[in-house]
Amino acid sequence: MKIMIELPERYPNVLFYNPRLVEVQENVLIGDRTRIGSFTLLHAGATIGDRCTIGSHCNICCCEIGHNVSIQTGCHITRGVTIGDNVFIGPGVVTLNDNLNGDELRFPTIMQGARIGGGSVILPGVTIGKGALVGAGSVVTRDVANGGVVVGNPARSRAFGFQDSPDTN
Repeated sequence: MKIMIELPERYPNVLFYNPRLVEVQENVLIGDRTRIGSFTLLHAGATIGDRCTIGSHCNICCCEIGHNVSIQTGCHITRGVTIGDNVFIGPGVVTLNDNLNGDELRFPTIMQGARIGGGSVILPGVTIGKGALVGAGSVVTRDVANGGVVVGNPARSRAFGFQDSPDTN
């Protein structure tokens, strides 16, 4: 019961949708006017900026999240990830930091203003550039340039428009 009562006291400027259904471990920093959904776990050492939205059923490991970031329901943000300001992360996005080959962990970076579509997977060590867009359901295996647009599995660069659509003239 101590944690249930303690969260609003520990973080008076944070809105927990239901503090009894959120776990915030020690040494977590949460900025003012941030909102946290139910059934979310914030691991020790996580840093979350001001005016963020963290949806329900999220697992936020020891990582750094900027200001005005929206992380939708059901996301896993693994240890070591850095997320810049004004980033949107759709529902069900997963970040990974382990190549499973015995090498050191490699941490993804999502730069300022990037948008990640729901259901995407960001592989270890990948950088998503400033203002980049990752289409829903993409598996991002390589860096995405600033302002780049990638879609698919594996995610590949796409120009805006519908070149692959049949001509309707």
